[in-house]
Amino acid sequence: MQNTDIDPQARPSLAPSARLQTDPVDNTPVLLYPEGVLRLNETAREILSRCDGRATVAEIIAALEKEYDAGPDALRADVIECLAQFQGRQLVIFAA
Repeated sequence: MQNTDIDPQARPSLAPSARLQTDPVDNTPVLLYPEGVLRLNETAREILSRCDGRATVAEIIAALEKEYDAGPDALRADVIECLAQFQGRQLVIFAA
């Protein structure tokens, strides 16, 4: 389910309790949080690694667009959907 209420000018960051890491056993990207651990696919890792509280959603999309030579429409939908899922789990927060 996509949350279209995410403002492209909002600045996402990981929640204070969440940490992006690599599993030392199998080099899988993971998101650690107090209740557990989430194994991430490369797309989610690429998006979350850019959630530093400084870059806007629009800037994250633009950076991924350049890096992967992908169209903005498909990327926008993927980034918004990913961020909405992590926001719903309170693992990503947004600043104006």
